[in-house]
Amino acid sequence: MLAAIAGRFGADVLARGGGLDRAALRGKVMGDDAALAALNAIVHPAVQQRRLELQRAAQERGDAIVINDIPLLFEVLDPAQFDAVVLIDAPAPLRRTRLRTLRGLSNEEADRMIAAQMPAERKRPQSHHVIDNSGTLAELQQRAQDVFAELRRQAARAGVRNEEPGQTLVLCAIDAKDAAAPVLKAIARRYTDAGMRIEQTTAKTLGKTLKSITPLSIVATAAAAEGARAAWDRAVPPRPCRLYHLSPDPDPIAVRLDLRPWGHDRVSLSEEDGAGLAPRADLV
Repeated sequence: MLAAIAGRFGADVLARGGGLDRAALRGKVMGDDAALAALNAIVHPAVQQRRLELQRAAQERGDAIVINDIPLLFEVLDPAQFDAVVLIDAPAPLRRTRLRTLRGLSNEEADRMIAAQMPAERKRPQSHHVIDNSGTLAELQQRAQDVFAELRRQAARAGVRNEEPGQTLVLCAIDAKDAAAPVLKAIARRYTDAGMRIEQTTAKTLGKTLKSITPLSIVATAAAAEGARAAWDRAVPPRPCRLYHLSPDPDPIAVRLDLRPWGHDRVSLSEEDGAGLAPRADLV
């Protein structure tokens, strides 16, 4: 792409190290609609191709959230193709000041850059979340974290597919020192976000837990698997829910509950009585 840009706008748009001299390129396209269109024709197809490649890779990994950082989303793409659109906005005079002080643009360059963008008044109705960036960096970070927390809750709810919020997921460790306890904590964070109730227990106390509630599923660590299976068998009625246990070598079974945890590597699960069921792509 750099070669194509240099071929169209001249070698002087390249920095000494071989990268792009953004200031030099900006000087050639700002205020020149034909030059800007030529630049966009080079850059946008390559950027979109790379974006799609990264998105496919994220889907194959099972990532629940993929964030696209697109400065000209409204100008070059259809916002409707995204599940959620987050607009970070500030008054035009403040944006002008920041372009001058933080990026070294002249007043004229700043005005041209702002004029090339769709007015915020037209972007806001097409956005699911609007973050006000007229304050401090700390305020912006807090607002962004609040929006991301809501996006994470939405992704978690989507991840449980047909399960109903409010159902209980029991997480069972051998004891407080169980080496796999961090995995259960990560699962708990995700399914709390999904609106599910989380009950944490041990292999010794699981039987008592099953006398008081009938959970949607039980997830046990490998160390707690034998004790969890025994309590599950002894429950009244026996085997009242699905039982999974963490496994380094899972059978190719159907996992009906998406158990990719937040902030943790993907985990492998085996399901009791699952042998012979068709494999699923969402096995984790």
